[in-house]
Amino acid sequence: MQRLGRLVGAAGLVGVSGVVCAGLIVGLALQVPPALPAPAQGFELGRVTLVEPGGRRSGPVRLRGEGGLIDEISAAGPGAPGAATDTFVLPGLTDMHAHLPTPGLPGDDEYTALLFLLHGVTTVRIAGGTPPRELDALRERIAEGGMPGPRFFGCGDWLDGPDPVLPGARVVNSPEEGREAVLELADAGAHCIKAYDHLDEATLSALRETAHARGLPLIGHTPQSVAFEHARIDDVQHLRGVHPPFQDERLDYPYFLEAWLRLDDAWIEHVVRTSLRDRVSHTPTLVAVEGPVVSSDWERWRATPTMQLWIPHLRDGVFSGEVGFSPGRFVSAETVEMVDQATRRMARTVKALHAAGVPIHTGSDANAPNVVPGASLHREISLLVAAGLSDAEALAASTRVSQDFLGREDAGRLLPGAPADLAVFREDPTRDVAALDTLVAVVADGRLYTRSDLEERLDRYRDHYDGFAYRRLLMPLLRGALATLTAWL
Repeated sequence: MQRLGRLVGAAGLVGVSGVVCAGLIVGLALQVPPALPAPAQGFELGRVTLVEPGGRRSGPVRLRGEGGLIDEISAAGPGAPGAATDTFVLPGLTDMHAHLPTPGLPGDDEYTALLFLLHGVTTVRIAGGTPPRELDALRERIAEGGMPGPRFFGCGDWLDGPDPVLPGARVVNSPEEGREAVLELADAGAHCIKAYDHLDEATLSALRETAHARGLPLIGHTPQSVAFEHARIDDVQHLRGVHPPFQDERLDYPYFLEAWLRLDDAWIEHVVRTSLRDRVSHTPTLVAVEGPVVSSDWERWRATPTMQLWIPHLRDGVFSGEVGFSPGRFVSAETVEMVDQATRRMARTVKALHAAGVPIHTGSDANAPNVVPGASLHREISLLVAAGLSDAEALAASTRVSQDFLGREDAGRLLPGAPADLAVFREDPTRDVAALDTLVAVVADGRLYTRSDLEERLDRYRDHYDGFAYRRLLMPLLRGALATLTAWL
């Protein structure tokens, strides 16, 4: 019922009659296929090569799992039994910045979880927007085997200052309100605290100190009025605040990226020194920042295999380049060129941070405009390689460095007793990250899914999205309402 209420409210925002929308949603809900239970825990992989990116490599071996853990690694002969013979096994990938679909229709969370698994992503941090209790319910369903999915972690509410950037953010106007918000989120089970653009320095410091006292990291954007060297955010998202200080730039996306055009070597050195001094990590999400560039030719971009995977009411509705809020729809060719230049400077900064030993995490901003769960994390890893990391280093950022930040130091390793969160590839992606597309199976919490099994599960939801009520009733209504709304902006 909580999700249904959220749907009706979201529909109202785009001018759809509450009564009509509620009726459509109920009809759609009745058609959504129930999630198929996950397979039982326990697996056996015969004659595989184990690869820890940037670390150990061994094989051929036989790999067994029991419960949610790796149980046994032993020598494997030519005829070793087990699935996925003659493949490469890596720790599962980690997306450190993702979101669940908003607005979300029934079944969308399940579809999103399957997309992550289809791309070898076994750990996901929801960086704001999903209440802890709602995320806990999803985590419980997955842990109990009621549906397939990765391990989810989450921050709960976005915390912002006056005039918040996002309508759903929680506004904290003072250090006292900030401390109260952090304590409430911690008590509710949040795994991190997310800071946003309009916080002042005193309130940001209160968030950080209270979060640390409860054993939680502070992640998020460096607020617009706070200098990077004063913010001391544990994990900076999107490199926000890493750019030179704002001067005359507009502060909305993508125009704030113009500050990157003033980047020079002296500023990069300052950012590197500050990050090392304050033990700051970075989740660059380069794939999300490039949105206006990739979506400027909407028809071409919409037809790509990546976008064809996405939930249709996000792709062809809310974030459509025709009627919705795709960034490329509202910017000029000059702005697209500016974003391209800015992302190049961001990549240069990432290279310098990594070379100095500053931890880099892999995140995508999944379900933001033009960012498809799972597939866009593969793109992020390739962008890190283009920035200057080796293939193995970019994968280590996803399989080991990100897990270490989450406090799961036993994850990202291929040893008996380690969590059985694994990605199995026909080719070795540490030699070339393009081999991420050769995934043949994934193990999440000790549950083995073949690629064909995941595709069959996804097809059930695709059939639903292609059904009459969804395709012929909801989508035209949604697109019409969005076209009217965006025409007013």
